[in-house]
Amino acid sequence: METNAKIHVLADETLGGIKREYVEVDRKAEVGEKIVIVEKDDLEEGYENGDVFTVDRHRPGKSHVESDEARCGGNIDGFILREEYHVLEPTDIVHIDGRRYEMVDREGEVGDKVIHVYKGESNGIVRDVRKAGDDGIDVDTYEDEGELYSGFYHGHYYVLVPLDKEKTFENKNNTYKEVKNYIHNELGISRQDVQEMISIAVSNEVQKMSESGKLDKIAGEKIESLIEEGFENGGRLLHGFKERVSQTVSNEVGKRIANVLNINVELKEEGN
Repeated sequence: METNAKIHVLADETLGGIKREYVEVDRKAEVGEKIVIVEKDDLEEGYENGDVFTVDRHRPGKSHVESDEARCGGNIDGFILREEYHVLEPTDIVHIDGRRYEMVDREGEVGDKVIHVYKGESNGIVRDVRKAGDDGIDVDTYEDEGELYSGFYHGHYYVLVPLDKEKTFENKNNTYKEVKNYIHNELGISRQDVQEMISIAVSNEVQKMSESGKLDKIAGEKIESLIEEGFENGGRLLHGFKERVSQTVSNEVGKRIANVLNINVELKEEGN
């Protein structure tokens, strides 16, 4: 499918009216295909650009088509010139309950969501697979359109693979890039500027903690605990006591500052 092709989301009667994505293609239409008016030729026609029709007839040897839906007083046959339309080709992507899924031709597994598609019979029925067998799958049973469905044969359905997660990740990634580009290009803020901002914010928070007495409290609690632990070894401080006090207090203060600033600060021990 062309990456720049225009996409239309329309109800697909062959899938029980489920919304399906169609792509515009500039070619001759066949009977039964959907077309969209892209360049209306006659101002007196009853249709407008963007209108969608189903092709009912075509002229032998010609690319022009006819659609009963396009009939009007001045065009009793619903005649549409080849230059006026593009064909709408169905894709494998459908919209169900506000989510996008790709219809994949493989055997269903327990937990998969599937859609029934087989020779126009009860198409568009969507179910969750609860058991998979050699001949088909068992699905969750509940009444739908007056009938009860308990299973589908292999080859009579497609597995619905959700596309929302991929889309969400892509959107988040694009948003991050947009914000990053805006910061660097529009605001003229460099990585060094951001680091300096964080440094200043950390310094301010340390000063606030010190002035309020929180810093002394944190340090006091940690040091007291380490001193008790250190003198357990026959009244002698453990080796590396000074370094442990420094690192422990540093880690604790860093965590609290990170929580206040809502930033991710990773403290590493020296030598790592």
